[in-house]
Amino acid sequence: MSIPCDNIFELNEHNVPEHFQKIIITEEETKIAIYHFSVKIVSRSAGASCVAKAAYIAGEKIKNERDGVTHDYRRKHEVVHKEIMLPAGAPELFRERAVLWNAAEQKETRKNSQTARSIDAALPREISREEQIDLVRKFCVQNFVTKGMCVDFAIHDKGDGNPHVHILLPTRRIDKNGFTVKERSWNDRAILEQWRASWADWCNHKLYFVSDERIDHRSYKDQGIDKIPTVHLGAGACAIEKKGKKTDRGLLNLQIEIENTSNALTSMKQEMENNRQFISEQKEQHCQEYFGCSLSEICHVIEKDDYISYLAKEMEKRNENTLLAKVDDDRTRMTIAKRNTEMLDEIMDEMHNANEYVHKHNLYPTGWSNILRTYNELKQQEEQQKQQSIESPEPPKPVAPTKSTRKHSL
Repeated sequence: MSIPCDNIFELNEHNVPEHFQKIIITEEETKIAIYHFSVKIVSRSAGASCVAKAAYIAGEKIKNERDGVTHDYRRKHEVVHKEIMLPAGAPELFRERAVLWNAAEQKETRKNSQTARSIDAALPREISREEQIDLVRKFCVQNFVTKGMCVDFAIHDKGDGNPHVHILLPTRRIDKNGFTVKERSWNDRAILEQWRASWADWCNHKLYFVSDERIDHRSYKDQGIDKIPTVHLGAGACAIEKKGKKTDRGLLNLQIEIENTSNALTSMKQEMENNRQFISEQKEQHCQEYFGCSLSEICHVIEKDDYISYLAKEMEKRNENTLLAKVDDDRTRMTIAKRNTEMLDEIMDEMHNANEYVHKHNLYPTGWSNILRTYNELKQQEEQQKQQSIESPEPPKPVAPTKSTRKHSL
């Protein structure tokens, strides 16, 4: 049971409110599909063998007949499915994993030979296990088996939300007698890009029926996304990170994520500013279309209306006849009031003097009513100061007595 917390800044893993826990759990359960497709060469020059790789991905014990080393990975419990697929005309004996990969090792004679090609790819966690297996099978048939390749694949899933497949491919063609010539065209970069695109297509085909998420095999740059890609941690770094320790790759990814988040926030701020500007322009355009003139002209008219309204009210106060009081429209009042030009000139002079007086005191109120209010307040303050000086005059300074005054006093 969660402990209520009034201050959100004091939240921790022990007092998160229940409704926040539900949101967190929901977000964890709905992680989006990711794209990962890595191709590497299994080479003797790097101290690797295809027999060892096959034993690892399948979680089996296999002896390398070439060097006599036995590779035992039977303790790997994350292998949930493994399968060998052969092209037409391949020996049925090659459906045995040890036979297949020992034959591949024996065919290579050089100490720096490339014995196999290894592919690691992330599987969509949104689809079922049966669909994941079907996805791998169809991808391998389309891209490898029909091209004359043997395929050995295994699906790994530790239950940590990262199901993935390992695919092992020999570098040689095969016939009924076993492995034949090296196929150099399988090393072309164009073929690799074709595999990457095909993997994305098959994943999206499966995702189409269960999710709105889609993956893209292209780089951020090719997609036109201003984002820095993270580096792949690998099994070793992942194991270290899960123990609570930091790795160079993990720290690099954290730095990249922080920079990407910062860039995303900057982009969002810029987009919000652009939206504000767009809304402002739309409002201005709407006003101008409605009034039939620019905003500057509208503001000028508003100021002029305030000026005319004030003059009309002053004329109303001073006019002896009551004609102006019966008129509601300010402009009509002004038309009538202009007949008395002397009164109008007098009011305008008073307003001009008041405006200059207020500005002389470094005050700049807006609107004529505010100007006159400020003017009256300043005048009232001056009157109060004069009244105070009259009521409490300064005492006269003492005057030194003259000689005649001293004699008289004596």
